[in-house]
Amino acid sequence: MGNWKGYIPDGTKDILFEECSKKINLENILRKIYVSSGYMEVKSPTLEFYDTFSGKNSIVPQERIYKLIDRQGRILVLKADMTTPIARIAGTKVEKVIHPLRLCYNSNVYRASESLKGKNSEITQSGIEIIGADNIAADAEVIMTGITCLLNCGLKNFKIEIGHAKLFNALVKPLNVDAEIKEELRKSIDMKNFTLLKKILRANRDRLDKDSFNILSELPGLFGGVEAIEKAADITGNEEALKCLEDIEKVYKTVKSTGLERYLAVDLGMAYHMDYYTGIIFRGYTHGFGEDILSGGRYDNLIGQFGDEEPAVGFAIDVDGVMAALEFSNGFCNEIHKKVLIYCDKKDFESAYEKALKFRNDGIIAEMSLIDDEREARKYADEKDMEFIKIGDGKN
Repeated sequence: MGNWKGYIPDGTKDILFEECSKKINLENILRKIYVSSGYMEVKSPTLEFYDTFSGKNSIVPQERIYKLIDRQGRILVLKADMTTPIARIAGTKVEKVIHPLRLCYNSNVYRASESLKGKNSEITQSGIEIIGADNIAADAEVIMTGITCLLNCGLKNFKIEIGHAKLFNALVKPLNVDAEIKEELRKSIDMKNFTLLKKILRANRDRLDKDSFNILSELPGLFGGVEAIEKAADITGNEEALKCLEDIEKVYKTVKSTGLERYLAVDLGMAYHMDYYTGIIFRGYTHGFGEDILSGGRYDNLIGQFGDEEPAVGFAIDVDGVMAALEFSNGFCNEIHKKVLIYCDKKDFESAYEKALKFRNDGIIAEMSLIDDEREARKYADEKDMEFIKIGDGKN
């Protein structure tokens, strides 16, 4: 058995110095936006009971959840996302708090990375949830807040794609095909695999009506603005699907009215595999990061697993993904702080310390020298690009 004392597990990393400061700064930017918008902060434990993350509406596949056993033989997990713990809190701890309830968080979550995929197992999520509001205004608010967050982090070239969790299911519900074929259709549409989609549709042509065949053929390519919604509405007469399209259009136009249309896109080919989402869904993409940096949507059935049923909508930002995108685009605003090293003898320590406090109060980084030799102290200051300040005669 190897000695792993000096190593860390795959999918994790040490975050040092400037990178650490940048990450904390991003988290503070996000926190400020949330709090100023009326969201209240919550924290949940790193360890949760397995039962909290099990069930048909589980956001993270069971094989990607870290599990362990406590002293009483109960199965625990490292929390794999933040929405589920917030649903637990909403269903068990805050029933008497005035609703709608706005909650926010910054937290690490843990997911076993797929072999050889190079993905992080420890992920920093930052996000918001609105509990108790079942309307377009709430859906639009979380999207607008997400756009504001990404802009304030320094991203400029990104898109928030909007879809509906029930659209695909509405279109395939009346089809005379088994569940396996419906799942193949879902995957091909969500992956924008037109070749595979056409193959599946042609193989089942005799079991599809013309309306279903046409709309499913077009679905992955229905992307853009309101025109994508209008085109879909012209193709299908499915009433449930038309209601989904109406919801998307209302949210899109609400966000557009605030001047944020340039960051929006409609994607009617979003066909998630999870039963977790129940309405509007969205995800954000930018250059420099191959996956979504923001994802969210409406989930009206989750809180009811822990208490009374309540509607809810929210998003999670992948803070590490935002950092990667900013590094790619040179989008970080490097804060330049003056730095000084204060060198003194023992008798002048008190005045030197007072000087250091004054510098710090003025926003200047001030270190007290821990090196007795003046020449070595000056060398240290030069290497760290610090101004050398000598107090007293320097004789100890």
